[in-house]
Amino acid sequence: MNRMKRVILPLFLFLLFSMAGEAGASIIPVTKFRSPNLTGGAPAGWALERKSGSPSLKMEKEGEYYYLRLQSDGRSSFGIRSAARVNVKDYPIISWRWKAYKLPVGADVRKKETDDQALQVYVAFKETGFPASLNTPVIGYIWDTEAPKGWSGRSRQIGGDKLRYIVLRNKTDKTGTWYTERRNIYEDYKRLFSEINGGEPLGVTTGLQLYINTQRTKTPADGLIGDIFFSSDLPKVAQTTAAGEPAVATATVISAPKPSISAPRRKSIPQAPDDAPMVDNFNSSECFSIAVEFETNSIDIDENGTEKLKPLQEYLLKHPRAGLLITGHTDNVGSITYNRILSRLRAESVKNYLVEKFSVDAKRIWVKGAGPDLPVADNSTPEGQAQNRRVLIQTCPE
Repeated sequence: MNRMKRVILPLFLFLLFSMAGEAGASIIPVTKFRSPNLTGGAPAGWALERKSGSPSLKMEKEGEYYYLRLQSDGRSSFGIRSAARVNVKDYPIISWRWKAYKLPVGADVRKKETDDQALQVYVAFKETGFPASLNTPVIGYIWDTEAPKGWSGRSRQIGGDKLRYIVLRNKTDKTGTWYTERRNIYEDYKRLFSEINGGEPLGVTTGLQLYINTQRTKTPADGLIGDIFFSSDLPKVAQTTAAGEPAVATATVISAPKPSISAPRRKSIPQAPDDAPMVDNFNSSECFSIAVEFETNSIDIDENGTEKLKPLQEYLLKHPRAGLLITGHTDNVGSITYNRILSRLRAESVKNYLVEKFSVDAKRIWVKGAGPDLPVADNSTPEGQAQNRRVLIQTCPE
């Protein structure tokens, strides 16, 4: 099902932040959705593809970014596709964020008659023979319903021999919650297609699809997806598995603010542009500060975050006009370019968490990414690096 077709579209992927002068700039963005517009039914640079039924898709904004929302009424199979020329040996890590609101009932990729999913990410590689439609290796990362997380195998559909699936999420994961995936797609390809050229891709990738389908189970599905990029900077990133998902926000440190007579009170913080200056005047005894530490390369907050951040929730209830400064930080492992991106993504993740879980008005939140520039501990030790992988949440009453 949903085999990736070769498409001729302008190559809009480009290396981001390479102008910083660093060797080996590490990010290739795939989805930089910056507009609610759907030209021709799809975001700019993408093409709409319909298998059955009527497509229902739109762009929704969360924080500064737009995400693609796909909704199937139980009769449809559709998605969007684009060209994506990436050498996965040089950029082996693919990452994205997704959130499912509704899963198709009884869907199971292991059975031909129930092969439906709420969200699907397909990456196609160079074809191995003729015809291309039957000889194009495709990896499908999916949010299934019944199939266990970590399951991988071939498509059960006719002509689907070269379509190989990996189940990343299923009904055990909470709906309405953002999840971030990071896969070593090069290693996935070598494992799934070991019989082709010794598991080595024959060239760069040839395309990418984002899909939803529920025409077999006849039940609705609904989900959001975006923030997709390839990276060269994380060759040792942990793969998402049923039993070994990377832990997130494993340590939350609540620090008492230090009193300072000279420090002025921070007023409500409005939305600010990326080049807004950093603010360091949160030392008043009336101010509040929380640091949330993250695992290596992680931008997620686990379910324990609600309880750990409860002091902040209580503070904001007492000070309903107070603004928040959320600053992401990293250790010094990896390139400066990547760490600056990672720090901003961490801060955005915390912002989204506060908006979704604590109903904090997004307009009260100011987000910054400091990268590795402001360490609080020695980066030469694992313990120091762990302290530096943090997001600092600061607020003062208006």
